[in-house]
Amino acid sequence: MSTAEPTIITKRLRADAVRNRAKVLEAARAAFAEHGAEAQMEDVARRAGVGVGTVYRHFPTKQALAEALVEERFDRTIAFVRGLLDEEPDPWRALERCFEYCAATQATDRAWAAALALMAGGTMGPREHQMRELLALEEQLLAGARAAGVVREDLVATDLPALFCGLASVVQAGGDAWRRYLELLLDGLRPPAR
Repeated sequence: MSTAEPTIITKRLRADAVRNRAKVLEAARAAFAEHGAEAQMEDVARRAGVGVGTVYRHFPTKQALAEALVEERFDRTIAFVRGLLDEEPDPWRALERCFEYCAATQATDRAWAAALALMAGGTMGPREHQMRELLALEEQLLAGARAAGVVREDLVATDLPALFCGLASVVQAGGDAWRRYLELLLDGLRPPAR
């Protein structure tokens, strides 16, 4: 009987498979941004210029493809908020920029708006670790804003998903009405006048 360790073979994607995966993700990003959950795998394949089998080889279900896109969006959002903490010295402006980024992103990406709606409903789902990381970063933004006296004392990060969800509803209604709603929402975050 051999006591040698078993050899573990990891499969690396060929260069063309890596390119095809990137094309599928780019096409899916456009399809899901435009159609949300109604996006079809065939449409993704057509936009990517690949066969539908290629799409399914990389992402066995539409749900798997949608989750890959949401994961990517979380990573970008987390990086943006982390950048605000590192680079924006004005606590109010940092919070304002966070909401502006969220609204502008939702305006172009219905799938992201749907993911935020899940957060607002308290459903963490498969992106729980990313959601918790984002909430922790947003709490740091709020802590700075509370310390500076520019936001309500009772405002906490767990309040934000519901606010982002409300913003998503206005954004998805279309037009630029969301900009006015964003102004009203931000005004509501300020401390009450004494």
